[in-house]
Amino acid sequence: MLIRPWQTGDEHLVAAAERHLSARSIDRRFCVGSGGRLPTFYLRHLEGGPRPEWDAQVAVDDGGRLCGWAEYGRRPACSPAADLAVLVADPWQRTGLATALVRALVPRMAAAGVRTVQADVTGANAASKGLIRALAGPGLRPTYQDGMVHYAFDLAVVPFAPLTV
Repeated sequence: MLIRPWQTGDEHLVAAAERHLSARSIDRRFCVGSGGRLPTFYLRHLEGGPRPEWDAQVAVDDGGRLCGWAEYGRRPACSPAADLAVLVADPWQRTGLATALVRALVPRMAAAGVRTVQADVTGANAASKGLIRALAGPGLRPTYQDGMVHYAFDLAVVPFAPLTV
């Protein structure tokens, strides 16, 4: 498995990976009913590739299939706070891939000026809540906003993996 920065053309890998994503996985990522499809607005968003307000790490298997990705977004583009999101295709869930993707993304977030990580998770998403605890430590206490569990923590507490590209 190769974990690397987002590249031009990866939006096509995301579209192809949709068949390996259950409606439940997509719904959890976007916190809405998806009908089992990645939102059109999101696919268009990915076409813009890396930019100051958005970037990602991807995991690609030996066959060139996209297995998952971790991304951050921020508004405005120079904000020191960024929202973190991860989506791992169903066959690769519960393998540690989400954690590896986020840890590989941390140095790039820091280099871009991100200092605070935020994540919104549905209350029933135990896997995402566990990932956040593993990244930020067990003492992190979420708040509840708009029916979501909201996390905010300092990027400096997240263990990271050096980039290997």
